[in-house]
Amino acid sequence: MEEPTVKEMSKATAQTRVSSLVIAIEFDHEKIIAALVNENGRIVEELEIATPQRTTRAAAAEMTKMIVALAVSQSRAGNPINAIGFSVAGLVDPLTGRVSIPGLKGWTRVALLQMVEEGLKGAGVDIRIPPDEKRARAKHSDSAHPAMVINSRAAAIAAGEAWVGAARGKNNVVYLSIEEDVEAGIIVDRRVAQGAGGMAGAAGWLALSENFKQEFESRGCLASETAGAALKRRVIEGWDGAAKSVIGHVIKDDAAHLDDAAIIRAARGGDALALNSVNETCRWIGRGAANLISILNPEVVIIGGRIGLTLKPYLDEIREEAGKWAMPASARQCHILNATLGDKAALIGAARLAFWRAGI
Repeated sequence: MEEPTVKEMSKATAQTRVSSLVIAIEFDHEKIIAALVNENGRIVEELEIATPQRTTRAAAAEMTKMIVALAVSQSRAGNPINAIGFSVAGLVDPLTGRVSIPGLKGWTRVALLQMVEEGLKGAGVDIRIPPDEKRARAKHSDSAHPAMVINSRAAAIAAGEAWVGAARGKNNVVYLSIEEDVEAGIIVDRRVAQGAGGMAGAAGWLALSENFKQEFESRGCLASETAGAALKRRVIEGWDGAAKSVIGHVIKDDAAHLDDAAIIRAARGGDALALNSVNETCRWIGRGAANLISILNPEVVIIGGRIGLTLKPYLDEIREEAGKWAMPASARQCHILNATLGDKAALIGAARLAFWRAGI
């Protein structure tokens, strides 16, 4: 019999090479997404359902079903599942892993991981090993699942962007999300900074004004000046009652039609009222970024969230303001960039954190 050639041996090795997989779960008020993700950050298979609103156990039960479905799917292709990573749109207690999600009924200090673990034990499936190996190896298993790790959505997005996004390959990254509120996901030396109570990253509360306003009490200074309806409020406050600009016409006709996208379009068209609002908002964001740069010395600050990405045409203005205020040496080391992973960022980040948990 002839010996196999080097080419044939290489081909056989490639066909039998084992790929590393994790299961990632993204959970928020509206949906649960579960996915198989490989070590290159590619989503192999994805499932999605609406978030059950009845009870916390109903949501945990659905997550369990999705995990099992992915574990026995053909997309797994005989590969081991090394860990499960969760991204949740809320607060995670770093000591207990309990989850609190504001605005979602019943979700205060919920033991989500414990409920999922109980569900996996009851399912009778050891998801760590491929289905065709189950009978041979199940007797050696003392658990029905690999390691599980749970983090906030902002932390997951920071990890995802540091993996395959805007901050690819970086180990010290801050993701600054500007939406209805402001929050930061912080990665320091490839570890999530959580704080004593899981509240690290509450960037909306950065104190950036010498004058305290009443609204700061409930939302924080940076959030009040940049998030939610801040752009619209600033435009309306600056309007003199005349309809001599594009935005002035909109306000006079019906201010309800005024939104962030319309303000950005008007600003880019040279409307002074809109441009003043945009520039002032960018200055607040820049000062917030400067504080994060000076305190954390990150390699990258990523600006994301609905409002943060709407302001993408004005990223240079944010950079300029941050450069004025940040510690000079840290500012020179740091790049300020926009997020690039879109609506898959939290899912991919949950996978990245799962791989780290598995030591991969």
